[in-house]
Amino acid sequence: MLSIVVPTFNERDNVARIVKRIDAALSEAAVEVIFVDDSDDDTPAIIAGLAARFPITLLHREPEQRSGGLGTALAMGLEHAAGRYICVLDGDLQHPPEKLPELLAAAQSADADVVVGSRYRPGGSARTLPWSRKIVSFSSKWISKILFHEKLWQTSDPGSGFFLISRRVLRGVRLRPVGYKMLTEVLMRGSWSRLVEVPYEFQNREAGTSKATLRQGALYAQHTVRLFREVADAARFWKFLMVGASGVGVNLGVLWLVAVAAGGPAWLGWAAGVEASIVTNFLLNRSVTWRDRAESGSRAVAEGARYHVASLAGVAANALGFAVLIAIGLPLLLAGTAGIGAGVTTNFLGARAWVFKARSAQPELRLVERGAPAAGAEKPAAVPEQRAA
Repeated sequence: MLSIVVPTFNERDNVARIVKRIDAALSEAAVEVIFVDDSDDDTPAIIAGLAARFPITLLHREPEQRSGGLGTALAMGLEHAAGRYICVLDGDLQHPPEKLPELLAAAQSADADVVVGSRYRPGGSARTLPWSRKIVSFSSKWISKILFHEKLWQTSDPGSGFFLISRRVLRGVRLRPVGYKMLTEVLMRGSWSRLVEVPYEFQNREAGTSKATLRQGALYAQHTVRLFREVADAARFWKFLMVGASGVGVNLGVLWLVAVAAGGPAWLGWAAGVEASIVTNFLLNRSVTWRDRAESGSRAVAEGARYHVASLAGVAANALGFAVLIAIGLPLLLAGTAGIGAGVTTNFLGARAWVFKARSAQPELRLVERGAPAAGAEKPAAVPEQRAA
């Protein structure tokens, strides 16, 4: 069965059209439509009337239950969904219900965990968005893809509000969305490996007024910070850089204390500063960057030893890169910057692969092109021919 979650807020003029278009598009499939409604008008009464003729569940939230807005509404709908596949569809008809069979077929043919309705794949379009929203959409898309590249690089539209998932993606997952980027929340916290994209054209709102406000930008920022802090296996490189930046302060501080404040030899201050920064970086990376992989007891000591080796390899890569680039005539500052980049990258890769090793095999996150079934995938089950009551 396919569950379709539709959040609504004062959409009295659209809900009947949504249901009729879903019914026409999926007339031979087993479907349930779950409306999560935050309306203050008579939208819930209209939905209740439609439920007499269609398989509809109405979850109406009173004002005191609406904290978190669209994100928590969708989380409630996803929790109540009973289908093998769950689709999220906006209540303003800017996501065409006629695309639902294509999303479902894509999931079945590729045994995909996630199917993204993308505005940015060939054949898709966001031309109906006003320029202000295009700029916000483009900016948030690339910020998310770069910051959380481990999980979001595979999709061209991580902020899409039109997507379908297998219910196994959410098994054992606690969603904590802020704002409207539910696909980002699902991809960051969910368990998935195969992702398919279906292009679609973002539609003009047919009735009612847009709910998009400047506040959504603030909610996006809040959501991004929450994901950065809470999802342990996300943004590791950026966390690593933040830790490294703190290590520069430690290095210079210890250098000053030993060589200036205490009057010791410069070389001793330098060595003490380097060692202090390596130790503090190791401890911070254990508690921040790789907190889900950190060992305890004697294994933590072994981790520390390996981290020292990886750090020295980073220093060697820095020195080697700098020397080679100076030798071929690159300007001093450019060669120095490139050397630092080589050192940081070497240190990060060594820490990830050797120091803080994954305890179990991680799923390979990948985009499965349409028409190319996943290797080893079973033949997809046929769409049921009888509509559920």
